[in-house]
Amino acid sequence: MNAKHSFRPIAIALFGVAMTASAAAPGPDAGYNAFLQKIAAECKPLVIGNDDFGQAIVFNGQGAESSHWGIFLSRTQALYNGGMSAKEFHDSYSLGAEGGKYSDKSIQCIIAHVPKK
Repeated sequence: MNAKHSFRPIAIALFGVAMTASAAAPGPDAGYNAFLQKIAAECKPLVIGNDDFGQAIVFNGQGAESSHWGIFLSRTQALYNGGMSAKEFHDSYSLGAEGGKYSDKSIQCIIAHVPKK
């Protein structure tokens, strides 16, 4: 058997292993992702401080400072999953004078859209 014929079964086997491994890996939470898309659409403008999180949701982080984006995702996921109360979520954003006119409205809108479990 030449090298060309022996390569094909190995390649097919490796492809099968790779597909099985990727199928078994847990994917992102589809419900949480749908929640993010919903608040991006229904809470416009979804602005907290100087960050446009509605734009960041649509454009994979563009529109928010990267450190703020990560914090927003962590807090929002904790709120969505029940690991953070609405009050804790609201209070986690210190909204001094620089909070902007949309900040509290955006936070309240996010809280209002969390599914009741």
